Amino acid sequence: MDYVPSIYSDLAEEEWRVMQSWYGETDSSGHIGECAVPLMSLLQGLVMGNGIDRIVQLGTCSGYSALLLGFMLRRMSATNGLFSVDIGAELCAISRRWIARAGLESFVEIAQRDSTDRETVSAATDFLRGAPDLVIVDSSHESGATLSELYLWYPALAPGGIVVLHDVSHFAEGFDVTAEGGVRRACEQWRRENPSAESIILNGEARSMEAARALYKDACGVALLHKPGLPAAG
Repeated sequence: MDYVPSIYSDLAEEEWRVMQSWYGETDSSGHIGECAVPLMSLLQGLVMGNGIDRIVQLGTCSGYSALLLGFMLRRMSATNGLFSVDIGAELCAISRRWIARAGLESFVEIAQRDSTDRETVSAATDFLRGAPDLVIVDSSHESGATLSELYLWYPALAPGGIVVLHDVSHFAEGFDVTAEGGVRRACEQWRRENPSAESIILNGEARSMEAARALYKDACGVALLHKPGLPAAG
């Protein structure tokens, strides 16, 4: 791109220095785990365009998106925040250190938990002081685990809430170490079983990082699952 996407250009100088340092450390250590700019930009539009401040993230990795989401929440003077879950102790420790360095502890909770465990839902709703409005799924990429996450977290969504499901393309099927079809297969099965949910898949047919891209440029693809209904008054 010959311009700076708003996920970066909106950052304050100190926030940008944190991100530069994050890139430097994760590049050298091999703990690289940032999601693509198209996905992060989509999340920015959802969060900041709608004042969403009850967010659950399944798959913290090294903390890239948790940092950027935390900056958004702070800019919004959010009342609640982000509950970010990862099963890996080392990754959680890395992410907590960066969240502390960025001064985002009031907005972001890094939880070392199993994203398919019902107790994790209770912990998330306790931290957020209510049902999440947005759940971001970008965790194991295994078909079975992803299906379990959808069964668990979609019912936990507030009415009108959205699940953003990363890695739903044919290309991303290869991320499933169980070789059972990845997030794409889980998403297709879940959609068949839940026809009342509004859903859309972007770039799901992508099969390569090198092939021509559709309008949405992330070859890993993304799905949006919308839970019908309106939140309760008050």
